[in-house]
Amino acid sequence: MQRSIPAVLAAMLLAMTAHAAEYPAGDLVVEEHFDLGHPSRGTTFVDVVQYSNVTNFLGQAGANGGAVLQGANTITRLAADDITPNGTSTGLDVTQVKFSVGSYNTGSVTCRARIRFWFDNGGVPGAYYNVPANVGFSFNPLSFAPGVTVVTGNIGPGLFSMPGTLFWAGITFDDYNGTTGATTVEMNRMGQGLFDPPDVGSSADIAFLTSDAGSFFGVSDIAGGLFNFGGAPVVNFGWEFTAVGSTPTTKSTWGRLRNLYR
Repeated sequence: MQRSIPAVLAAMLLAMTAHAAEYPAGDLVVEEHFDLGHPSRGTTFVDVVQYSNVTNFLGQAGANGGAVLQGANTITRLAADDITPNGTSTGLDVTQVKFSVGSYNTGSVTCRARIRFWFDNGGVPGAYYNVPANVGFSFNPLSFAPGVTVVTGNIGPGLFSMPGTLFWAGITFDDYNGTTGATTVEMNRMGQGLFDPPDVGSSADIAFLTSDAGSFFGVSDIAGGLFNFGGAPVVNFGWEFTAVGSTPTTKSTWGRLRNLYR
């Protein structure tokens, strides 16, 4: 049956709107947990990655802070790290992301982690990363124990093309419209673990914190500022990116074996 021109345009607009929306990303898988105050070497380094910095835990975390109620949702500020991948799989589909969640709370807190990405603009987050479309994922709420937890999120094909050069990766946390039971004080104590040096790729001793709380999905040139701690500890958050079609790194087999006997 032939459709009218307005019906065709409406269908196209609906498809464009859906494609531009943030992607729900399902459940996170807990890979490893670290206690604050105890630097240690983890065991989550895998064979096929473009950037990996989730093993050399520095014993500390950074809290996003700034949580406010926006409508029915309590949400924190966003903290982002500069990521320089090894460039072996530029443009291929990112299928898995590991990241760290730090909690300075005294008990477990359930909240939602929401990850966002930006192109670099002279050393700060610039245009929102949109290859093939605006890339952002909200995972289902998870209960995070005190300390630093490394989690894995699986990503569907065709949603996130691997950058080949420096980009920014950030996380904000919310209470999923008040459904998780987390208080504002507890949300303020959520953040990311500090890891250094990366096993694959590189990252400078610098991070970016937004001025205000929010989702920031699709927002370019976000307001905020760079910060570090003067080198002690190094401000590199825990991230790892895996893309389809990658080739194994040269050191991973030895790295895994070494971890087993540490």
